[in-house]
Amino acid sequence: MSLGPDLSIAYFVPGETRLRLVSITGDGGIVGSNDARELGVTVSGNGNVRRVFVNPEVPVHISSVEATMHVALDDADAIFLNGYNSWTDSVERGIYDRMWGLTRAPRRLIDKYVLDASGDYRFVEENNRRGHQHGFGYGYLRQGDEVLLFGSLDEDSGYTVIWEDAGAQTLTFCKEPPNRTLEVGEKRCIIALAVVGGPLEKAVDLWLGLSGIKPLAAPPIVGYTSWYRHYGDIDAWKLSEDLAGTAQVLLGMDLGGAEPVFQIDDGYAKVGDWLEYDRSRFPEGLRGIAREAAAQGFRPGLWLAPFLCERTSRIFAEHQDWLLRDAAGELVTTGSQWSGGYALDVRNFEVRTYIGKVLRTVTSDWGFKLLKLDFLYAACLETHDGLNRGELMADALELLRSSVNDDVRLLFCGVPLVSAFGRCAYCRVGQDVGLDWDDKPRMRLLHRERVSTKLSLANARGRAHLDGRAFRCDPDVLFLREDGVSFTKDQREEMLFTDATCGGVLFTSDNMAEWNAGQLDRYHEVLANFRASNGV
Repeated sequence: MSLGPDLSIAYFVPGETRLRLVSITGDGGIVGSNDARELGVTVSGNGNVRRVFVNPEVPVHISSVEATMHVALDDADAIFLNGYNSWTDSVERGIYDRMWGLTRAPRRLIDKYVLDASGDYRFVEENNRRGHQHGFGYGYLRQGDEVLLFGSLDEDSGYTVIWEDAGAQTLTFCKEPPNRTLEVGEKRCIIALAVVGGPLEKAVDLWLGLSGIKPLAAPPIVGYTSWYRHYGDIDAWKLSEDLAGTAQVLLGMDLGGAEPVFQIDDGYAKVGDWLEYDRSRFPEGLRGIAREAAAQGFRPGLWLAPFLCERTSRIFAEHQDWLLRDAAGELVTTGSQWSGGYALDVRNFEVRTYIGKVLRTVTSDWGFKLLKLDFLYAACLETHDGLNRGELMADALELLRSSVNDDVRLLFCGVPLVSAFGRCAYCRVGQDVGLDWDDKPRMRLLHRERVSTKLSLANARGRAHLDGRAFRCDPDVLFLREDGVSFTKDQREEMLFTDATCGGVLFTSDNMAEWNAGQLDRYHEVLANFRASNGV
């Protein structure tokens, strides 16, 4: 099937009230020729690809760009639409399924717990009617073993929301327009789309190739992360014990070409005050733990959330001018974690300088060579500084990459997923797992990014086609311990199989030294499957 969408561009000339509209038919014909000449519209591409450019003769402000493609949706067995965030559920669904967001949650709970921050709820109107699902960047229709993949070729210039309308048998691509006036002669591609077919992995390769996206070279990694063992209650003594247990077990196994990692997660400092660690818990700092881990053969890892701070942090108290504000001048909340999270203005020069200093210090001085960078969506919660969300996120992620040396690997989490393609070695592709299967029944009525082992594993399988193509996928951790963890035998086996076969990251939060002989044998089997699936 060739790409021939009907496309419309709405724009206005600053100082005038008339909204102008240019329509482009599927065969490339332009309707409304006077406005089209003023906007300088041209169309290029053939078959699989369509690009639309503007080169205005007068200053213009584009308010919307929409392309509608007529597709026989009813012929498909399933539809996949990539979710906004790395935590947003992204699985194959039926054509006439519903996509629930926050419409079932009381407004008071949404506001109290800031449930609308991590997804697209603040800027995409929810539609929970059957057959009206949506996603970001790309998706596909599957019929048997073949797919028809459709996607944007440039999300750095603005995000693309893809809407399904099963009744009308259409897919509509709503491209985020520039967040400023385009000047005379400022040529810009305002939408670029591709449609490719074939087996899923082949179609993904073709689409990413057309997009110019290549994965960063990085080995698969195995190891330990502290979060699900201690959550935020960590100190030097606990981590030293965890490191000893991990080394005792993991370093005695044949890892092949996989690299061992020991990662410290949240809990060592106030969020935002990254260099002011808790000296009562870490009297000798974190440098010693990183060096000890490296000396034993691990790549030392550290968690940070570089684009936000919490209310009780020193940064919040002393640098109100660093905080991002919305159009009404209110602070932009990122969630209810810690003492409340607030977005930093990543376009602020002092903020960028501070982030660079933090990343250079923890890597070059403290010695951490893997950074798990979380809650990254905070950088693009509000359009500002003349940039739209896609531009803001691309700029913020480039800041991270440019702030560390090439020997440091990045693991992104809580990130608008399409922006992470080709920019990180590893990336989370699902929600956080929990210590049970699917949380409490009342929690299942909340947002698409909620904590859920069941949904996390489904997401890891749903996005497994990205592994080794956009980055190495991180399906979150596995558990073999029994204490504090509530899974049936089948649920545990689903976790172990998914983690071993759907990504390039195999982490646990168990103290490996406490595993019994049966658990050790099972881990050997999981590791062997992981090595085989990664070709190491």
